[in-house]
Amino acid sequence: MNATASQHSAKRRFSASAPFDSFDPVETHQAQVPSRTSLSFEVMPPRHDADEAKIDELLATLRSYNPDYISVTSSRNSGWLEGTARFIEKIDARTRIPTLAHLACTAGTRGELIGWINRLMDSGVRGFLALRGDYAEGQTGMPAGYLPHATDLISLIRTLENDQRARFGAGRLAIGVAAYPSGHEESASKDEDIDVLLTKQRLGADFAITQLFFDAEDYLRFAERARLAGVRIPLIPGIMPMTSLARLRRMGQLSGLNVPARLLSRLEAAGPEGEYQTGLDLTAELARTILAAGAGGMHVYTFNRPDTTTELLDRIGIAPPPTG
Repeated sequence: MNATASQHSAKRRFSASAPFDSFDPVETHQAQVPSRTSLSFEVMPPRHDADEAKIDELLATLRSYNPDYISVTSSRNSGWLEGTARFIEKIDARTRIPTLAHLACTAGTRGELIGWINRLMDSGVRGFLALRGDYAEGQTGMPAGYLPHATDLISLIRTLENDQRARFGAGRLAIGVAAYPSGHEESASKDEDIDVLLTKQRLGADFAITQLFFDAEDYLRFAERARLAGVRIPLIPGIMPMTSLARLRRMGQLSGLNVPARLLSRLEAAGPEGEYQTGLDLTAELARTILAAGAGGMHVYTFNRPDTTTELLDRIGIAPPPTG
């Protein structure tokens, strides 16, 4: 991979949990560039009327990269978690790729979540991405009987795992969580984001996948602050293709983040005919910078688009391994 790391030179003291007097991302990250890039994908369960040929193409494309795992979201259009379970069964039948299921506290009461965890494990899942989930419009907290935080869901999953250890032989369930390089909109400070991540780690999280961010610097500084605070689980950057001006603005709106003016201006200048290619170039530049600085891998949000996924990975310098 011909990736070039961004240039960082500022030295400063971080507040919060950082115990050191200086921070230099160049010194810290470039010395830790791994020999192998981990790769995973996020997919969405198809609609009930989905074209099976398109699903076959998606799975064949993702399988060709020999990814470490595929995470499967839930969707109203596909029957929520039941659709997730059915799609996981299909992935397991057609590939050998390990699957993780997105599971949110908003999916039901504690008892209902226990049922969903068992249903998803029966479908072939051996890992979960444990989330609180977004509140419904006008909602400010969880209804009675619901788990209030992702940390409670982690504890529930580990409890069920312990009760059913015979199902896993010598293995265990993998638990991923969310991390927020640009800050969670409900957090009082960046320090609180780190404290929550440390709690998730302590309760049994194995890795974290970042939510949306637009600047490599945001991820690199977040990762370094987390390490200085004692976070030891992998912090996997989530890479979302910026394929149009409208999508970029929508991404910023949904995440509550300000989209950098330089990105908006680049896509505006490209115009409708060139914004797709320009957006992929910008996304690849972001990914290459992070990987060159030692991120170790990435999680690609595919939106079930095998063509976009392939074009992006080509730009980054990642190709399917040769088949023997």
